[in-house]
Amino acid sequence: MILRKNLFLFWKVGQTVFQKQTCCENAVSKYSNYLKYYFGMSNTFSIGNVNYMKKFYCCFPNYINEFNKLSFEHYKLLVDISDVGERYFYFRIAMFCRSSVQELDAVIKENIYYYI
Repeated sequence: MILRKNLFLFWKVGQTVFQKQTCCENAVSKYSNYLKYYFGMSNTFSIGNVNYMKKFYCCFPNYINEFNKLSFEHYKLLVDISDVGERYFYFRIAMFCRSSVQELDAVIKENIYYYI
């Protein structure tokens, strides 16, 4: 499990990859390899997770301390939601209800956003 205190690091990685992708070919792959070497956590900085870090930054471009109330696994579910309003709705539900990742996943699959 990825610790919550690392969220700012993951957000910064996403910001860096996003900014460098225009001038650097295969930025996600290169940063993934560099971070795996530097931190020694091959699973944490896999190409898939670095892609999620970039999505995390793109979906939440202004980092606030309130983000630390959820885990990175919560955000992996949230960034896959393309509609901004729907994503924010589920974000607020997760924050208010202090839901687990499994509970948030179940709520998203229920599509309650469309029933309101």
